[in-house]
Amino acid sequence: MDLSRSSLRMFLSKCGNAILLFAGIVYFTRHISAYELGIFFLFQAFLGILSIPADLGVRGALEKRLSEGFERSRLLGSALVMKIATLSIVSIGILLARDHVNTYLGADLAVLLVIALVATDLSQFYVYAVRGELRVGETAPIEFVNHFLWIGIGAVLVTVGFGVRGIIIGLISGAVVSLIWAYLRSNSGIGKPSIEHSKSLFAFSKYQTVTMIGGRVYSWLDIVILGLFLSQNYISAYEVAWQVSLLVVLVSKSIALTLFPQISRWSVEGATAHMESTISEAVYIALFFSIPALIGASVFASEILQYIFGEEYTIASAVFIVLMIEKVIQSVNDIIEQSVRALNRPDLAARATIIAVSLNLILNPLLIVSVGFVGAAIATTISWFVNTTLHTVYLLRFISLDFKPHILGWYTVASLIMGSALIAIKSFVPVTSAPLLILEIVVGVAVYIGISAIIPDVRKRIIFPGLRLLV
Repeated sequence: MDLSRSSLRMFLSKCGNAILLFAGIVYFTRHISAYELGIFFLFQAFLGILSIPADLGVRGALEKRLSEGFERSRLLGSALVMKIATLSIVSIGILLARDHVNTYLGADLAVLLVIALVATDLSQFYVYAVRGELRVGETAPIEFVNHFLWIGIGAVLVTVGFGVRGIIIGLISGAVVSLIWAYLRSNSGIGKPSIEHSKSLFAFSKYQTVTMIGGRVYSWLDIVILGLFLSQNYISAYEVAWQVSLLVVLVSKSIALTLFPQISRWSVEGATAHMESTISEAVYIALFFSIPALIGASVFASEILQYIFGEEYTIASAVFIVLMIEKVIQSVNDIIEQSVRALNRPDLAARATIIAVSLNLILNPLLIVSVGFVGAAIATTISWFVNTTLHTVYLLRFISLDFKPHILGWYTVASLIMGSALIAIKSFVPVTSAPLLILEIVVGVAVYIGISAIIPDVRKRIIFPGLRLLV
């Protein structure tokens, strides 16, 4: 597998997904109320949390075992049996508790929740299977079409009056098409399940479950807890800020997805030098994008929310800045956590996740009650700083990282110069519209890239390799 090309392909796909999602959220904020959009975000958060017991780490275990290259068909068959069992139990539970589910969501959506859970979970099952076959880049168009159909169909249905149900139907439609496509792309047939292969999958999935809990809690716990304390208007504002902040980690997530199966293979082959250099470079690349994004967002937080989404979403300006700090941390964690798991030490990843999740569960309600919904963002930032620190400590037990503080220093200097330029421009030309906001952001990006290009180490490690990939 060509790691650089696969990473670029995943990045371009994620850029496309992010643009679609961004455009979709902008459209939805303009065509349904913040209250209705809050219902959808609660639905999506609940769907994410329920996917934990519906999967129990099976997808991640399948990716890991398939990447090792042994008896793929029997592994897939065994994993599919495990998946159907857990998915059935959770689906029945939702239907039995449908009245409570509908009350929490604020609408009669329990049946749609079951359909969405089945469609999205099976879709991701086969996407992970293709990744495990060391064909990560081939999943990029699958995920793009998934998002395209979700936003496209959702937008059409919202326009004709389906409201929040239209967005959910779009979500389900995209997942169904993604499932069919990923199934057809997988080279591993459905072999005869066996206890031996199930045990092999469970040996990894029991730790992967904890890691998955960390990911889902990280993504959705804030919204789930906010739903207990605040109205849907605050939930929609918080989630809009969250979704915009996710743009920062497009690069790190793309690299991490590509790294996992490759590091897994290198760990089996004992190629330590390859792992050390690749992981170190991946961290440098991720921070090259996330550090300036934080500075830029700090300058334009309220303007981004006001002119892109609407005045009612500016209540999340402080939330947005805190979440951008957290995304700098996540850009590192995306690389480090995947590397620890790929080294076949999911137990260590699980230990770090348990500590971080426990801290998040304690801090979230305490800070929400004491300082408002910005407290949810602060809780998440603190807990995932701890998570990243622990994963780094565990990774260093097995390999060394080529850490060069002066490179991060150059990133910071270039970002601060960019930020100063943006503040000066903003003072002379106040932002009064979305086009003007975009123009000033583009100027900031140009300043940052221009400064970075004259720094030898940054030019050598980031600019030139990036240009070679593009051409």
